[in-house]
Amino acid sequence: MNRDEKKIMGLTTASHSLVHLFEGVLPPLIPLLIVEFGTDYFHLGIIVSVFSYAFGIGSLPAGFLADRLGPRRLVTLFLLGSGLLSTLVFFIPSIFAYGIIMGFIGLFCSMYHPASNTLISQSVREKGNAFGIHGIAGSLGVASVPMLAAWLGSNMGWKAPHVIFGVMGIAAGVFSFSVPAKSAFTAEATDINNKSEKRISYLNLIIFYSSAAALGLTYKGIMTFLPAYMGEKIHFGFITLSKVTLGGTVATIALVSGALGQYIGGRLTDRFRPESIYFCAILIGTFFVFIMAKSSGFILIASSVFYAFFYFSTQPMQNFLLSNYLPKHRHGIGYGIHFFVTFGIGSTAAAVSGYLADNYGLESVFYAMGACFVVSSVLSLILLARARRQEA
Repeated sequence: MNRDEKKIMGLTTASHSLVHLFEGVLPPLIPLLIVEFGTDYFHLGIIVSVFSYAFGIGSLPAGFLADRLGPRRLVTLFLLGSGLLSTLVFFIPSIFAYGIIMGFIGLFCSMYHPASNTLISQSVREKGNAFGIHGIAGSLGVASVPMLAAWLGSNMGWKAPHVIFGVMGIAAGVFSFSVPAKSAFTAEATDINNKSEKRISYLNLIIFYSSAAALGLTYKGIMTFLPAYMGEKIHFGFITLSKVTLGGTVATIALVSGALGQYIGGRLTDRFRPESIYFCAILIGTFFVFIMAKSSGFILIASSVFYAFFYFSTQPMQNFLLSNYLPKHRHGIGYGIHFFVTFGIGSTAAAVSGYLADNYGLESVFYAMGACFVVSSVLSLILLARARRQEA
C-alpha cells in the first residue's frame, strides 16, 4: 500500500470499530435499563429496532451520496454527528427521549458502511485483503463493546458508555480531515471503468441481497440478546461478577474470534471462488447457532466462539462479491442497498426477538435465528450454482 492507501485504511478501520461501539452499546446495558426505566425486553428491543431501522434505511441515500459527493466526506459526517449525539445522552430524562436520540445516532451511523466500503473498493488495490483488515476492526468493535459497555455501565452508570464513545467519535472526526479523499489508484480505476462497462446480473443481485437480509436478521437478533443470554446461562462458582458484567465479558470473549474470521475470510476471497467459501461459512455457522440454543456453560461459550468466527467471515466475502457484481461507479448505491437489507430489514429481528424472549425465553431467539441461517444457506447455494453455470 502507498501512503494514501495506508491513511485511508487507518481512518476506515478506526471508524469501523467506532460504528459498532455506537451500534452495540445498548444490549449489554439491558439489565440496567430495565431497572432504570421500569421497562421490559420488548420495549428495549423496539429501541434497538429504531436505531437499526435508521441505521439500515439511511444506507440507501448514503450510498447515493457516496457516489456523488465522495465517500470520505460521509465518513467524517458520520463520526462528528454520531459522536456529538452520543455525548448528549448524558442529558436524557426518559426512555422515550432515549429512543429518539438513538434513532438519530443510527441515522448518522448509516452513512458509514456504504461510504467506507466504496472508499476501500475504489482506493485500495488489494481489495480482499483490505476488506479483511477493515472487517477485523469492525469485529473487534463488536467483540469489545459488550465488555466495555457492561463494565462502564456497572461502575459509572448507564450513560457513561454513550458519552465516552461519543468523545472518541468526535476525536476521530477531527482526524479525518487530514485523510485524502482518494488515492492515486482511484483515478486509475475510474479510467479503466470508463473503458470497460461491467454487465450486471440482476438475478444474482436479488439472490445475494436476499441472503444478506437473512443473515442481517440473525446478526441483530443474536447480538441484541447475546449478553443477557450469556449472563443467564453461564454459572461458574469461582466467578463473582454481576450478571451484567459477566454476560458482557463472556460475550466479548466469544466474539473476539470474529476478528480472525474476518481476516481469514478476506484472505480466502483473493484466492478461491468467493461464492463457494461464502456458502460453506454460512452452512457451518448454522450448525453452531442451533447448538447455542440448546447449551449452557462451556459448550455455550465454545459454540458462540465458532458462530462468531463463521458469521463474521462472511462480511468481507459479501463486500468482495458485491464489488465484483457491480461496476465501480455503482459501488456506493450497491453497498447502500446491501446495508439497508442487512441492518434495515435485519433490525426487525430486535423487536421480534424481544417478544420471543419475553414469552418463550431467550433460547427461542436462537432457534428463530438458526432458521434464518438455514434460509441464507439455501440462497447462497443457489448463488454458487449460478456462478458455476455462468463460468461453464
